[in-house]
Amino acid sequence: DRPPHRGDAVVNGLDTRRLLALLAEHLREIAQRQGNIPRRTGNLYKSVTAQVLSDTDAVVGTNVLYARAVHDGRAPMVIRARKKKALYWKGAAHPVKAVHHPGIKPNPYFARAAETFAREPLPPFIRQTFGEELAQALEAHFKSLRLEVKRG
Repeated sequence: DRPPHRGDAVVNGLDTRRLLALLAEHLREIAQRQGNIPRRTGNLYKSVTAQVLSDTDAVVGTNVLYARAVHDGRAPMVIRARKKKALYWKGAAHPVKAVHHPGIKPNPYFARAAETFAREPLPPFIRQTFGEELAQALEAHFKSLRLEVKRG
């Protein structure tokens, strides 16, 4: 446990920024548990971060461009050549004018993580840092909320 430093928000003796940081980190850990985030290359998995934005807000998210398509899914679409006459990639038998992409089935890994976060008990490191009474109050509060995954 570290002493409060400049920039900490202390309310009734409670370091709210530290609490937010630990809660956001716990949510990030839940999101990254084995099998929750797809790991074809590992880029999406490794990109998930937790960050405190203010005294009252924290965010767990990713900056990977295709993350939303993986999370929310993508409708089938036709991909056409835009700047050239045809599409070609290494391994293709021949150039083609268009490719029919079948779409992506949704994999709402952040939504599942938020649901798990609200259901599970808080981990020992939060209980030890802020006390059992606050941990129990937070757990009851999270269970009463309908946690949402914000898009955008």
